[in-house]
Amino acid sequence: MINKTLLAVAVVLALSSCGNSQKKEEEKSGFEKLAEGAGNLSKFAKSGEKLKEQTEKLKKLTPATTEELKAVVPENVGDFKRKSYSAGGTVADIVAADAEYSKEDNKTIHVSILDGAGESGSAVVSLLAMGLSMQTEAESNGTVSKNIDVDGVRYSTEDTKNGTTVSSSLKFIYKERYAVTLEGQGYSLSDLQDFLKKLDLSSLK
Repeated sequence: MINKTLLAVAVVLALSSCGNSQKKEEEKSGFEKLAEGAGNLSKFAKSGEKLKEQTEKLKKLTPATTEELKAVVPENVGDFKRKSYSAGGTVADIVAADAEYSKEDNKTIHVSILDGAGESGSAVVSLLAMGLSMQTEAESNGTVSKNIDVDGVRYSTEDTKNGTTVSSSLKFIYKERYAVTLEGQGYSLSDLQDFLKKLDLSSLK
């Protein structure tokens, strides 16, 4: 299913890349167009194979325990205090932990960590990996959405500033296994990034 999806996206991008300029299109030979399309398909095929290999590895792993996940969402993260916490199996064999932090009234940061081990968990992480692999950027109604790279880590981000409304989110994959999501209400993307620097994930296997 993953390979079919990647192939479909590759075909769309290949066709799109062949239509950037009408004048250039007319100058290109059929062989050149075919070579370009084949190059795009080759890139997506390699990406798909790598993703497939990683997914197969995750399927064979045993999900973390709730105690292991709880260890990375402690009672205090810097000046922030944990207001709520929950962990356990969600659906099928997926194990996740959720925690909410705050240091000011009406402002919160929600942390979610999902283990990609097992059949279902690996599927969720694979979908996130596919989204992260794309070059995307959009802006609408005060919300800027884009994928960025920081210190070798790929993030999917959203930053909203609309009047007095401020919110943000970032998602990434940790150790090619854990899907980590941070969502801020009343906090900007920069605030989330500062919070993440104080969140110690190193105990995750």
